[in-house]
Amino acid sequence: MEEHGTSREPACLQALRPLIAGDSSLNLDTAIEAIVVDNLVEEAGELLRTLRREAGNKTWVDTLVTRLSPLAAKAQQQRSTRWQLDTRRLLIRFCYAKEGGALGFDEGDLHAIFLHAFRLEGLGLLLDLGKRPRPLLSVGLPLPLGVGGLAESMDAVLRQEPKDGPAALMARLNHRLPEGVRVHQWTVLPGYASQVSELAVLSRWRWEVPPEDKVPVMGRIASFLEASRWPWDRGTSLRDVPVDLRSVVSEILWEDSALSFSTRMEGHQAINPLKMLGAILGVEAPHVVGLVRTAVELKPDQRLGQAERFQPKLKNMYEDAVLLGGGSNIILVDEDDDEPIHLS
Repeated sequence: MEEHGTSREPACLQALRPLIAGDSSLNLDTAIEAIVVDNLVEEAGELLRTLRREAGNKTWVDTLVTRLSPLAAKAQQQRSTRWQLDTRRLLIRFCYAKEGGALGFDEGDLHAIFLHAFRLEGLGLLLDLGKRPRPLLSVGLPLPLGVGGLAESMDAVLRQEPKDGPAALMARLNHRLPEGVRVHQWTVLPGYASQVSELAVLSRWRWEVPPEDKVPVMGRIASFLEASRWPWDRGTSLRDVPVDLRSVVSEILWEDSALSFSTRMEGHQAINPLKMLGAILGVEAPHVVGLVRTAVELKPDQRLGQAERFQPKLKNMYEDAVLLGGGSNIILVDEDDDEPIHLS
């Protein structure tokens, strides 16, 4: 993706890459000072962890780790204390299509691809508060290798609001992304919004059935629709209870040569759709080629209507801090009746 344009990654992080690769001609003190000035110590530590296996000089990398680790730990501690008050971070839910040349990617590949694209475009992702902080970029719903998707999603938490608008940002990312992966929707959400995995109700699928398979497939689908139950033993664990696919798969219909159907997502997000369809058709999963998720239906996010539960109440926090600080008597005025309340 680097060949698609000049990197917009912060200069101090770009300078760190040759250091990790083992270029001892570069000045270590200057590089670290630039990282501290740009307040990117934690990001430098995360980049170092990511590229450590590719290091050309282990001693040189160990020196970098020794110098950056205490600085990163201090930066994380400071960030965690003001996490609830950080109004600069921005939660983005972007939708993308995965098709054509991208069908060979699974969700892990796509996660890495988008991480790289965001870095190259200088869209700084906030780090989580884990022991080893990682960028806050989460996959919405799993989609296995070989399955396409027209309405897939990820949530990204940016350090701050970008200068460009959604259309420009999507164009920049799409210029970076490999063939078959395209972002087509960019939505800004409050930081307390629920994840897609918590809201997904239904997935809609479309499978272009090979002409030579249409007759046997029609027979199996007819048998499936006539059955009251269709137990499927996934064989993943001895403790797993067979899944009744009749309660999961619905709205099956033919559209010319394509089979369209829906699957209930609540409680069944981890089911591989290729294996599930194979269990209905009586074939192995690799036989099902060309399956595409066309849409995902989400239930309303109740959190979006309960902002007061999740947003910090700055006024109350300030008043509590003053009260706990002690000192002389404080007079608070109730705005309803203007009667002063004396606290001794």
